[in-house]
Amino acid sequence: MDISFAIIELGLMILLFVVAKVSFKRPSNKWRLVYSAPAFLAVAGLVFIGFDKYFLGIYVAAFLILICLFIEDRKVKQKQITAMVLAAAIVVNMAVIAFSSGYKRKPYLEDFEEAYAVMKEHYVLTDEKGIDWDALYAKYKPLFKEVDRSQDSVENYKVWQQFTGEFYDGHVGYKPNSDSETIKAVSESYGNDYGLSLIRLSTGEYAAVNVEGYDNSYSIQSTDHDDFGFFSVKDDYMPDTAEADRLTLKNAGIKNGTIITEWNGRPVEDYFDGINYYIMQYPVRENEEFYLPIYAAGIGQDMKYGDTFIQGEKSHNINGKEITSNPSVDITFVDENGKEETVTAPNLGIYAPRMLDTMEKLDDGVNITNLNWQEVNSDTYMIRISQMIYDQETYEGTDYTDMTDELREKVLALKKAGVKNLIFDLRRNGGGSPYFVEGVACLFAPVGEHLTYYSAVIDEDTATFKRGTDGRYEMGLPSSYTGEDLWHDGQIILLVNAETVSAGDDMTYMMGDFPNVKVIGLTSSNSSCQAVTQVNMEEGGVSFSAVPNLLPDGEIAIDTYTDHVGRTPFDAKIPMTREAITAIFDKGEDYLLQYAADTF
Repeated sequence: MDISFAIIELGLMILLFVVAKVSFKRPSNKWRLVYSAPAFLAVAGLVFIGFDKYFLGIYVAAFLILICLFIEDRKVKQKQITAMVLAAAIVVNMAVIAFSSGYKRKPYLEDFEEAYAVMKEHYVLTDEKGIDWDALYAKYKPLFKEVDRSQDSVENYKVWQQFTGEFYDGHVGYKPNSDSETIKAVSESYGNDYGLSLIRLSTGEYAAVNVEGYDNSYSIQSTDHDDFGFFSVKDDYMPDTAEADRLTLKNAGIKNGTIITEWNGRPVEDYFDGINYYIMQYPVRENEEFYLPIYAAGIGQDMKYGDTFIQGEKSHNINGKEITSNPSVDITFVDENGKEETVTAPNLGIYAPRMLDTMEKLDDGVNITNLNWQEVNSDTYMIRISQMIYDQETYEGTDYTDMTDELREKVLALKKAGVKNLIFDLRRNGGGSPYFVEGVACLFAPVGEHLTYYSAVIDEDTATFKRGTDGRYEMGLPSSYTGEDLWHDGQIILLVNAETVSAGDDMTYMMGDFPNVKVIGLTSSNSSCQAVTQVNMEEGGVSFSAVPNLLPDGEIAIDTYTDHVGRTPFDAKIPMTREAITAIFDKGEDYLLQYAADTF
């Protein structure tokens, strides 16, 4: 319901005050329809929008006016008094709504309608991604309509994550405008914490990682700051028994690397089809499959993906069932003697902090300042590039000469010192300027001119980009740089992952095909390349690909098509083994960087 519903009902009551006198002077059964109008409007609202407890007084007034149908026409004053009393009741109800801290209607459906309209007109990968806008609207309007009815900010986040996930585009994403709502939504959207995360080994088996109770694992006792600010809220979600239960898995013999064979009596992969949104976008299907087990570890017994039991609430209607007690999970694992055992793991709170900590341990690059160098061994140096930004002044332009000169000097010094190998740490590179990428790539590219991307031709009248008769965008001006081949006799590795996105993808594409460059990682890069814009709504903002980048042959650059296959170079997947788990989750080592160095 909306406040406009209350205003219309109030207007009808005032109208009926007048009708009481008119109906006496001009008797007709048609006046009965007018007296039925408030009730009819209330029923329509209940059917099509749903019940809203804040409007209870208005519902009652809408039906009570029907009493006038049974009062004789000549008793005008009685009808007028009834109409005015009920009008006053509606005014009181409106005042209660206005001053209630629990009520503030948020335009969730209107937000969707606005974002959908803008994206439908200006999203540039509709054909390449196979987007059926009418089908998306038919699927998601009812979901946002229900969110609008319930005014549930967490469900709003979940539905947006599902909607944006339909595009398989790392540049399509939703973020609530309120930081506190973001924390709440993420906290309550990824299930509960049963003391571990899961990962799929290269052998196809599933292993426990980040297990509660071990020194380098995430702990519910941690007070460390994190990007989402969970340290400030996670205790609010923690059951009273969490401290006593936190070592359940460790005491049962589960450690990092223990093979998990069943989750609530079912194979882990049985849960994957029900995982319908993520905290980030995975355009490459193979990358998506890598992260699925991590998300599955938050699913409780008799619960579906995303259901989160919240400490302090009296009951939860979850998956059609009322759950009043702390949920748990039956975890079947292979013990050190090779025998299958099962342990019941109780909920320790919300899963999101452990889930994100697991992803951070897997995906984070070296924690040093952007563009800094670090010695790996006497033959190998690493440069950390976490974002494609040199300084703010340069970022707003196209001239990266100062940065290129600085890097050239360092590269030549390393070469003179006998360094043979370079590692570009592009893990979790969040993107930035493509001109930055050219300013780096030019030092290592083969000698000569290298074309990168062509712009697309824009239709000034419609502010959209023109496609030719073949369906491809019309090509505009090219961008290029001149290669210097400074590392001709040395080797280079680009270390990437699924969070290497946008300009990080650009660098992977530009440098990945150089003769002396290999691209490796647990996963390939994100495969999202187009320039981005954002539509800002009342409750949040949606980013999306809005300006095409074209390859010299006219193809869209880098982004995945409907096959969800990565289109950036990728030479070797680093295997996920028990050795890797031990190094990452027990010892806190940068296993991937060392693996890259050993590859030389």
